[in-house]
Parts: sequence; C-alpha cells; structure tokens
Amino acid sequence: MKKFALMAAVAAAALFAVPAVASAQNVYANLGYTQYDFDDAEVGAVTGRLGYNFNQNLGVEGEASFGVDDDAGAELDNALGGFVVGRIPLGSTFGVHGRVGYQSVELSTPGGDVEDDGLAYGAGVSWQATQGLGIRADYTRMEGDEDADAISLGGTVNF
Repeated sequence: MKKFALMAAVAAAALFAVPAVASAQNVYANLGYTQYDFDDAEVGAVTGRLGYNFNQNLGVEGEASFGVDDDAGAELDNALGGFVVGRIPLGSTFGVHGRVGYQSVELSTPGGDVEDDGLAYGAGVSWQATQGLGIRADYTRMEGDEDADAISLGGTVNF
C-alpha cells in the first residue's frame, strides 16, 4: 500500500511536469551530495532532483538518491521522494523554501535489508549566481520506522 502511495505521488508529479517539458520554463534540476543520519549509521549519497515551479512561491519536485558512502556496514541503496515546495524570495538572488512530501528509503545493513517510507519534510536556502545557475542547501526529516535526518548541498540549473 505504501509503495502504491509513492507511485501515485510520482505519477502526479509527472503529470504536473508535462506542461514544464512543453514550455521548458520554470523547470529546474539539482545535483548534489546528501548526508543521511539514521539511528545506527550515517551514510552519504549522490542526490538528483527535478522540479517544476508553478509560480515564484509554489512548485513540486521529485528526488532520487543513491548511496556512495557506507558506515558500519550500512549502505544506502536508494531513497526516492516526491515533494510540494513552498518558496519565499529574499531579493533577486536569495530565497528560502520549505517542502513536505513522501519518501521511500532502502538500506543494506549487516542485519539484513531495510525498507522504510513515510512523511518527509524540511527547509532550505538557495542562492542564484546567475539566472540559470545556483546553489541550494537543504535539511530534510523523514518520519517512519527508520527515522532519518538528511543534509544536502548541490548545484541547481534553471531552464
């Protein structure tokens, strides 16, 4: 049932992205590094995001992370999520954002594989160096059987 809810969220985000692909405006991509802090391990991942802004204050984004840094035998296989993003511009180059959505995580541990999903929420800041390029930092909290805190930093390209 939880997997169905995740797939429904991804499908809904894809439907919202169709106008974005057609017009190629208000679309952004983000690539960076995320450090996940679980109860028993801290693991790192490469994270990619693709998003669409309906206006300057509201958008949606999908996120995928794949583990690159293990800890104590624990390895992040993947983390997938879909989010609604609210933004507040602070001038022409800075902004703050909050996001809420659903995230699924798969871990390999010495005790066996762990799959978890649940509510995810967080906040962050962004800086636009140019109209098309920027930097973004985020904090995200995932609530589930395996609660996790994640901090990410990455570059953003606006189309």
